[in-house]
Amino acid sequence: MGQYHVLANLDKQEIVHPYGIGLGLKQWEQVGDFYGTLPDAMYLLCMSSPASGGGDLPRTEISGRWAGDRVVIVGDYTTFGGVRGLLQMENEGLYREATTKYQDISGMVFEAFKEVFGEAIDTNSHWKKALEEMNLERSKNEPSS
Repeated sequence: MGQYHVLANLDKQEIVHPYGIGLGLKQWEQVGDFYGTLPDAMYLLCMSSPASGGGDLPRTEISGRWAGDRVVIVGDYTTFGGVRGLLQMENEGLYREATTKYQDISGMVFEAFKEVFGEAIDTNSHWKKALEEMNLERSKNEPSS
Protein backbone atom coordinates (compact mmCIF):
# COMPACT_ATOMS: atom_id res chain seq x y z
CA MET A 1 0.00 0.00 0.00
CA GLY A 2 2.67 2.52 0.96
CA GLN A 3 2.77 5.66 3.00
CA TYR A 4 0.68 8.71 2.12
CA HIS A 5 1.98 12.26 2.56
CA VAL A 6 0.61 15.79 2.76
CA LEU A 7 2.30 19.16 3.09
CA ALA A 8 1.28 20.69 6.42
CA ASN A 9 1.78 24.02 8.15
CA LEU A 10 1.71 23.35 11.89
CA ASP A 11 1.44 27.03 12.84
CA LYS A 12 -1.38 28.06 10.50
CA GLN A 13 -3.02 24.62 10.52
CA GLU A 14 -3.21 24.50 6.75
CA ILE A 15 -2.42 21.69 4.32
CA VAL A 16 -1.75 21.17 0.66
CA HIS A 17 -3.33 17.87 -0.26
CA PRO A 18 -1.60 16.25 -3.24
CA TYR A 19 -4.89 15.23 -4.86
CA GLY A 20 -5.92 18.91 -4.82
CA ILE A 21 -3.01 19.79 -7.11
CA GLY A 22 -3.24 16.69 -9.31
CA LEU A 23 -0.65 14.49 -7.62
CA GLY A 24 -0.65 11.09 -5.95
CA LEU A 25 -0.21 10.56 -2.22
CA LYS A 26 3.15 8.75 -2.21
CA GLN A 27 6.50 10.53 -2.28
CA TRP A 28 7.50 9.42 -5.80
CA GLU A 29 4.12 10.62 -7.06
CA GLN A 30 4.72 14.12 -5.65
CA VAL A 31 8.05 14.97 -7.26
CA GLY A 32 9.27 14.93 -10.84
CA ASP A 33 10.52 16.72 -13.87
CA PHE A 34 7.33 18.73 -14.41
CA TYR A 35 5.71 21.85 -12.98
CA GLY A 36 3.25 21.68 -10.13
CA THR A 37 5.01 19.32 -7.73
CA LEU A 38 4.72 19.33 -3.95
CA PRO A 39 8.23 20.85 -3.70
CA ASP A 40 7.04 23.62 -6.05
CA ALA A 41 4.14 24.28 -3.68
CA MET A 42 6.44 24.38 -0.68
CA TYR A 43 8.79 26.80 -2.46
CA LEU A 44 6.01 29.23 -3.38
CA LEU A 45 4.51 29.09 0.11
CA CYS A 46 7.81 29.51 1.97
CA MET A 47 9.77 32.01 -0.14
CA SER A 48 10.60 35.13 1.82
CA SER A 49 10.92 37.84 -0.83
CA PRO A 50 8.73 37.08 -3.84
CA ALA A 51 8.95 39.20 -6.98
CA SER A 52 11.65 41.42 -5.50
CA GLY A 53 14.23 41.29 -8.25
CA GLY A 54 15.17 40.08 -11.69
CA GLY A 55 14.70 36.35 -12.12
CA ASP A 56 12.22 36.05 -9.26
CA LEU A 57 8.96 34.21 -9.57
CA PRO A 58 5.86 36.39 -9.89
CA ARG A 59 3.89 37.24 -6.77
CA THR A 60 0.74 35.20 -6.24
CA GLU A 61 -1.91 35.01 -3.54
CA ILE A 62 0.13 32.33 -1.74
CA SER A 63 3.64 33.78 -2.21
CA GLY A 64 5.42 33.68 1.14
CA ARG A 65 2.23 32.73 2.99
CA TRP A 66 4.16 30.19 5.09
CA ALA A 67 7.52 31.99 5.35
CA GLY A 68 8.92 31.46 8.86
CA ASP A 69 6.31 28.88 9.88
CA ARG A 70 6.86 25.27 10.95
CA VAL A 71 6.18 23.26 7.80
CA VAL A 72 6.46 19.50 7.37
CA ILE A 73 5.68 16.86 4.79
CA VAL A 74 3.97 14.40 7.10
CA GLY A 75 3.16 10.79 6.33
CA ASP A 76 0.48 8.56 7.77
CA TYR A 77 3.22 6.30 9.23
CA THR A 78 4.70 9.17 11.27
CA THR A 79 5.31 8.07 14.84
CA PHE A 80 6.70 9.58 18.02
CA GLY A 81 10.09 11.03 17.25
CA GLY A 82 9.33 11.37 13.56
CA VAL A 83 8.95 15.14 13.78
CA ARG A 84 11.37 16.84 16.16
CA GLY A 85 9.96 19.37 18.56
CA LEU A 86 6.47 17.89 18.83
CA LEU A 87 4.99 16.19 21.84
CA GLN A 88 4.20 12.49 21.51
CA MET A 89 0.44 13.08 21.42
CA GLU A 90 0.80 15.73 18.72
CA ASN A 91 3.19 13.61 16.68
CA GLU A 92 1.25 10.32 16.72
CA GLY A 93 -1.91 11.75 15.21
CA LEU A 94 -0.41 14.50 13.09
CA TYR A 95 -1.33 13.08 9.67
CA ARG A 96 -4.88 12.32 10.76
CA GLU A 97 -5.30 15.71 12.41
CA ALA A 98 -3.86 17.56 9.42
CA THR A 99 -6.06 15.74 6.91
CA THR A 100 -9.25 16.07 8.96
CA LYS A 101 -8.94 19.39 10.83
CA TYR A 102 -6.50 21.66 8.96
CA GLN A 103 -7.73 24.06 6.28
CA ASP A 104 -6.97 22.70 2.81
CA ILE A 105 -5.46 25.44 0.63
CA SER A 106 -4.77 23.17 -2.35
CA GLY A 107 -7.13 25.17 -4.57
CA MET A 108 -5.12 28.33 -3.93
CA VAL A 109 -1.89 26.50 -4.73
CA PHE A 110 -3.42 25.09 -7.91
CA GLU A 111 -4.35 28.63 -9.04
CA ALA A 112 -0.87 29.92 -8.17
CA PHE A 113 0.69 27.18 -10.33
CA LYS A 114 -1.33 28.43 -13.29
CA GLU A 115 -0.12 31.99 -12.67
CA VAL A 116 3.54 31.08 -12.16
CA PHE A 117 4.02 28.22 -14.60
CA GLY A 118 1.25 28.95 -17.07
CA GLU A 119 -0.13 25.50 -16.40
CA ALA A 120 -1.27 23.16 -13.66
CA ILE A 121 -2.07 19.48 -13.52
CA ASP A 122 -5.81 19.15 -14.05
CA THR A 123 -6.32 15.56 -12.94
CA ASN A 124 -4.64 12.73 -11.12
CA SER A 125 -3.81 11.14 -14.47
CA HIS A 126 -0.51 13.03 -14.90
CA TRP A 127 1.37 11.22 -12.16
CA LYS A 128 -0.13 7.88 -13.16
CA LYS A 129 0.98 8.40 -16.77
CA ALA A 130 4.50 9.38 -15.67
CA LEU A 131 4.80 6.24 -13.55
CA GLU A 132 3.52 4.05 -16.40
CA GLU A 133 6.11 5.57 -18.75
CA MET A 134 8.88 5.06 -16.18
CA ASN A 135 7.85 1.42 -15.69
CA LEU A 136 7.68 0.86 -19.45
CA GLU A 137 11.18 2.29 -19.85
CA ARG A 138 12.46 0.05 -17.05
CA SER A 139 10.93 -3.03 -18.67
CA LYS A 140 12.63 -2.18 -21.99
CA ASN A 141 16.00 -2.12 -20.22
CA GLU A 142 15.51 -5.42 -18.38
CA PRO A 143 17.23 -8.46 -19.91
CA SER A 144 14.89 -10.81 -21.80
CA SER A 145 14.35 -14.27 -20.40
